[in-house]
Amino acid sequence: MRHDREDTTAQEAALRAARDEAASVLAELAAEARALAKAYGGRSARIPDGSALAGLVDAARRAEEAVDMAAHDLATARGEDA
Repeated sequence: MRHDREDTTAQEAALRAARDEAASVLAELAAEARALAKAYGGRSARIPDGSALAGLVDAARRAEEAVDMAAHDLATARGEDA
């Protein structure tokens, strides 16, 4: 490794972890959305509780922000961000 370059291993690992977390949250969000769509499309008189979906939407937003921050940190460490 060149001495004038920062070791970006930690930032790369953080970005991978943030992306993995975002993918997991989005998969949960998709599953919950499918379950709600099926429930709403059914003939049941019971209205499903959509609060889990709302919580997952918030979690997806936070996960997206974490990915953005990790990507920014990595770019900064690489000297790509001015």
